[in-house]
Amino acid sequence: MKNILFLFLSLASATGLPLDAQAEEKTSKSAQYFAKKGMAHAELFPGLINLCDIESEIRDLSKRKRNSTSAKKKKSGKSRSSGIPATKVFDNLYYVGTGGVSSWVIETSDGLILIDALNTERQAKEYIEKGMLALGLNPADTKYLIIGHEHGDHYGGQAHFVGNYKTKVVMSDVAWSRMENNKLTVFSPRWGPMPKRDITVKDGETISLGDTQVQVYETPGHTPGTISLIFPVFNNGKKHMVSLWGGTGLNYGPDLARIQSYTDAASRFGDITKAQGVDVFLSNHPTRDGSREKLKLMAEHNKNQRHPFVQGKDVVAKAYEMLASCTQAQVLRIQQQEM
Repeated sequence: MKNILFLFLSLASATGLPLDAQAEEKTSKSAQYFAKKGMAHAELFPGLINLCDIESEIRDLSKRKRNSTSAKKKKSGKSRSSGIPATKVFDNLYYVGTGGVSSWVIETSDGLILIDALNTERQAKEYIEKGMLALGLNPADTKYLIIGHEHGDHYGGQAHFVGNYKTKVVMSDVAWSRMENNKLTVFSPRWGPMPKRDITVKDGETISLGDTQVQVYETPGHTPGTISLIFPVFNNGKKHMVSLWGGTGLNYGPDLARIQSYTDAASRFGDITKAQGVDVFLSNHPTRDGSREKLKLMAEHNKNQRHPFVQGKDVVAKAYEMLASCTQAQVLRIQQQEM
């Protein structure tokens, strides 16, 4: 786990090219080439398609004012977040998110690990807590809350679990530091309060609880402090490995260095997931990873059918190829515009 650099250097690339050939490919090919390469997997991962859009401007949410009128209207308007009931997805993994933002619960032999806390304390109570209860889980057993990145739609409900159940909050050092130093660039008056520094996790470390270990990797790009996870799940006792990509969209304008870090992180994490035989791809938005459609299929799923969330190792590898290729296309597009 600690020798991530060695692991990366020893693996074949997501494209099957040696590392020097990868570097040559990145410098010799065009933005259009990489966009096309990413879009080759669009049918498998339609929620990632907009990353490959090199014709439109990259949106920049940092330009949105903290107390904008539109944000306030959203706060008082009808919620668009409902629509997905709490669902048992694997023997030890549950969905308790909304229609727009994911929240996952891992059940272990010694309590629960919650991944992301939605926008607000109200949502944490209405969707996560009530969802847990509906699925036969005890919210008081929530020992850890892992937050994928420093945006309020993932940390906004944390105070409900910290205040009521003494849940420990886990984030990367970069995420904690950006919060503490007021360096966050995306805000909404809808979001709940930021957490106070609790557990800081480093690249390659694990969060262990009972019989379960969640591997954590730093994958900057969506935000500088984004982390992604790998952990085991079981379907009728059969083991599968999940990778949860901690932050997907580009929402900070044509920031060349930051998007390049996204490309590099997706490529590296893709190699790690491939080496570990990961066969399930998740993210923290149900429209990004296809969870919205797959959760509907779970209602009719029986143990004799292929599990809707088990895509297979080769398919999961293509998700990370798409993430890396699409963002490399954006890097080259920006470079071409700056020439």
